Amino acid sequence: MKLGVFIYASVKNRFVFLYSQKKLVPKISWSGSLEENAYLKASEINLKVKDKKRLAICNGGIARTGRAILQGQVVDAGIRAPFDVDGIVDFVTGLFLGEEDIITPFLDFGLSPVRKPILKILISTETAVILETEKFIGAKDGFFHYELFDDLEPGQYTYNVLFQGSDSYRQQTKDLGYINNHRNTTITDHTVIGKGKLQILPRDYKQYIITSDIDQTYLATNLDTRGGKIATLFETPEQKLPIPGMPELYRKLRNESNGSPLCFISASPHFFRRSLSATIRKDDIEADALSLKYLDGTVRGVVDKAVNSLFNLDDLFHEGVAPAINRIKKFWNSSYLSLFDQLTYKLSTLLKNRIYQPTHAKEILMGDNTESDYLIFSLYQLILMGRLSGKMLEDYLYNLDFLGRNAVTRDSAVRIKKLASECLAIHGEVNSVDLVLINLSHMGPGVDEMYEHFHSALPTEIRLQQLKEFRMYDATEGALGFSIILHAYGILSFQSLVDVATSMLGKWSNGKVIDEKFLFAQIKALTVPELAIASKNLFREVMQRVV
Repeated sequence: MKLGVFIYASVKNRFVFLYSQKKLVPKISWSGSLEENAYLKASEINLKVKDKKRLAICNGGIARTGRAILQGQVVDAGIRAPFDVDGIVDFVTGLFLGEEDIITPFLDFGLSPVRKPILKILISTETAVILETEKFIGAKDGFFHYELFDDLEPGQYTYNVLFQGSDSYRQQTKDLGYINNHRNTTITDHTVIGKGKLQILPRDYKQYIITSDIDQTYLATNLDTRGGKIATLFETPEQKLPIPGMPELYRKLRNESNGSPLCFISASPHFFRRSLSATIRKDDIEADALSLKYLDGTVRGVVDKAVNSLFNLDDLFHEGVAPAINRIKKFWNSSYLSLFDQLTYKLSTLLKNRIYQPTHAKEILMGDNTESDYLIFSLYQLILMGRLSGKMLEDYLYNLDFLGRNAVTRDSAVRIKKLASECLAIHGEVNSVDLVLINLSHMGPGVDEMYEHFHSALPTEIRLQQLKEFRMYDATEGALGFSIILHAYGILSFQSLVDVATSMLGKWSNGKVIDEKFLFAQIKALTVPELAIASKNLFREVMQRVV
């Protein structure tokens, strides 16, 4: 194990150990009762691990007939009282029955990846298994990616992940040692360890695929303060509050667009997956896929690359000392910022997902103004249209400085360039994006400042006014603004707009309870594009009569 990785792993394990022994008391001044409650509830949970359960935590997937990808990670999850290894497990969320009420990201911080798992996957409908894959081996960090090229009929499927052993001597030795101390453990059983959803769309599918961010788009995550950010680690699904109206909007949007699939993409770390899956289920949202950032892999990649760069004598002698040092400094700065930046991760994920989508599917993208969603969704379109490709795309991303962050490494830029080339080879120069919605959170810039950031970051060669197929983002406030714009585009009915607004009543928004007068005031102040003014005025007239 390389020194940097060893240090990182040691610090992480020590942090978990101290907290589990109730010796770690974070010196943080929380700014709200919800954050305090999240920490207090987490501190009351029995953190002592009495056994562990081997699980495959699956991403889910949206694909087309003839090509799909099955993804997930095999991990050992700690079992704490009152749960037992023989308890009922929901293999879709990876949680024991009842654990969804107490799970927090912090409790999953110590999920242990299973090295090089040997797996087999069964694809099933509600009534029968229709396909069985050959055995294959996952990666050293437990992740697996299996591509399917079978012509599955369009519809909803479940992929069942069967554990068949490990191809790692280190993992086998670790398992043997654990079995000697826990005779009743099931970690090496050859059985189903996880399930994922898989939606197969027909090749000629021309309806919507909905992709949504999570923080400040779906969930009202407090990213404004240091305490708020730390508190997200200790929040249970019940304590994670949605932005008022968003759960109802996702449901209405799915119902009124003939069951359009929904995918969540977030740059939250991978150990948020089980708690976010439970949160999505708690809010009665039917999601087909959830993609999160693998933080451990990012850290290890940074350390490995930095060590290689530092001690690569061939480059040093070939380039000279000054260029080599400048390159290393650029890499260190970009790598550090990439741990927190969303652009590289989200743009890569959108392009990967697009590879498996039907060519003429229409995408609705939802994000917010707190990070770079509005730029990411725009660059994604320019790439799909072939306006940014090859060396031009690579150099643009590598030199991009957005919101003071020069966060794209050369390796990341090359990886995005390759994904872009694959998308163009499969689909041609087709912009699948039909609508982009951006939530104007109070934590991010206003409309004018966003526009300034956006245009200053675009390549100088790009003239958006000349690109008829390009979809400029529509910025508005929350579920109500999203609903009004969707109604204006003919995607959502007026009744659904009313239902979304009604679902907001009694919910909290920025420290206030939403009532009819609050809702009416919000409508009056709502930011909408010119196309949606008529829908806004119509809804305002109806609300005026009610109030």
